[in-house]
Amino acid sequence: LQYVESEGGPPLSLGQATTIAGRAAWTEGALSIFDQIIPPGLIVAPHVHEKESQASFVISGRLGFWVGGEEIEVGAGGYVHRPVGVPHSLWNKQDEPARMLEITTPGESFEVYMQAMSDLLDSGEATPETAAALAAEYGVRFVPEPFADLCERHGVSPEGGFWK
Repeated sequence: LQYVESEGGPPLSLGQATTIAGRAAWTEGALSIFDQIIPPGLIVAPHVHEKESQASFVISGRLGFWVGGEEIEVGAGGYVHRPVGVPHSLWNKQDEPARMLEITTPGESFEVYMQAMSDLLDSGEATPETAAALAAEYGVRFVPEPFADLCERHGVSPEGGFWK
């Protein structure tokens, strides 16, 4: 049995309130868990993970997901799996924030990536190009094709996300 008291800790600077709720080190790298609050009108740009699969459990509010070309809207209690190598995006088109737990497996590399992205944003040197280059180092690649369409159809934008 392994039990770890929650550390809380400062949120990562990712444009949405993101804290690490379960560290990869606690599970021998098997997974990490992020507690995220997605503000109204925000979209996470479509991207692919070459190393990790992810699952999101919506705690409150409603979120839209685009996974491998299919769309779904998920409310509190809903769960969405995003397999490794499958392009995906998520957004909040509601008037209220939504909260989710995001479980990533394996967790170690992605956890390091999220911290590195937070550090890049804090440095004031983040641009779409520097963010894409950093993402590529960790096996994450942005997928531009459906981005404009998703933004237009759902009335969302990346403003307030990475590009504060």
